This record gives sequence, structure tokens and C-alpha cells, in this order.
Amino acid sequence: AVPVVLGGDHSISYPDISAVAARYSVGDLAILQFDTHTDTATENWGVKEAHGTPFRHLVDEGLISGDRLVQMGLRGYWPGKEEFDWARANGVRWHRMEEVLNRGIDAVVDDVLEEIAGSKAVWLSVDIDVLDPAYAPGTGTPEPGGMSTRELLRAVRRVVLARGMAGMDVVEVSPPYDHADITAIAANRVVLEALSA
Repeated sequence: AVPVVLGGDHSISYPDISAVAARYSVGDLAILQFDTHTDTATENWGVKEAHGTPFRHLVDEGLISGDRLVQMGLRGYWPGKEEFDWARANGVRWHRMEEVLNRGIDAVVDDVLEEIAGSKAVWLSVDIDVLDPAYAPGTGTPEPGGMSTRELLRAVRRVVLARGMAGMDVVEVSPPYDHADITAIAANRVVLEALSA
């Protein structure tokens, strides 16, 4: 069985990934996180299990290895120095949107595939806000300058074709903000792209 979990906010990744990670030795499960933000805070406004914290707790609690967490699409006002310092100390790799724009999606995916090469399985965690708001307006934390739907679909397809998929989650779709279901359609296509690869 390959779990596909539809959120909800990104806090659901903690229990989803924890359950799958329990089937592997630490370091054998790689996480590829498509996201505007790192979601590696210790808490959000006093709440530990929040949408901006799951990946920090997964690493800090030893459920996944920091050097098996790869983040793609980061941009905007957060994370800050503290989160990047923590990421460096734990071996987390990331690819900011500037890199995707400068080098192209295929070159960045080539690097990602090398970074996750030693793992036995890959979990895809897709925060829909990785997409530019033009492609995904229906999310709670939109940030200009993101990926196009075309780039995200291509990245997902290439990773799954190359490495398979232990499971995935697609989170942060907010129907009240989703004019003409643009975001829901994009989220649907991401799932279909992963399952059909």
C-alpha cells in the first residue's frame, strides 16, 4: 500500500511520516518537501504540533535523519537564520526558488536525486504554497515568486520515476480562498502525476 494523504495543514505530515518511517531504519526514508517555508520551527505561537513545525520534530525526535530531508521551493520572509542554522547543523539540504529560476527545474531535480540516492524509499510532502499564487491562490500562506504547476508536476514525475514513492501528502489547500477550484485542480494533478509515474 502506498498512502496518499490529503490535508489539512502541514501539521498532518508529522503523524503520516512517523507511521511510514517506523517501517524503515533511520536514514532509509528520504523526505522530499516541496514548500515555500521550511516548517522547522520549534513552535508556532506557542503550539508545538503546528503547520510550521513538523519537520523539525521529525528530525529532533530521531524519526527521520536530517540528511535525508530535502526541501525545494523555499522563498519569502521565513525561515530565518535560526532555522537555517538548525538545518545546516542537521545536514538538511534545500533548494531555494532562486536556484530553480537560475538553473532550471531539471538541474535542481538532478541534484535532489543525488541527495536522496542512498535512501531506500522516498516520501513526497507537497505544501501547495510551493506554487506561485497565480497557480494556487487557495492556500493560507501564499507567497509570490513560486513554482509553476508545470515545474512542480515535472519534478514530482521525475522523482517518482527515478525512485518510486513510499507515500505522499498534499497539504494547505484552502477551499474558501480557491477561486474556480484552481488550487484543488493543481493538487489533484500532483497526486495523479505521482501515481501515474
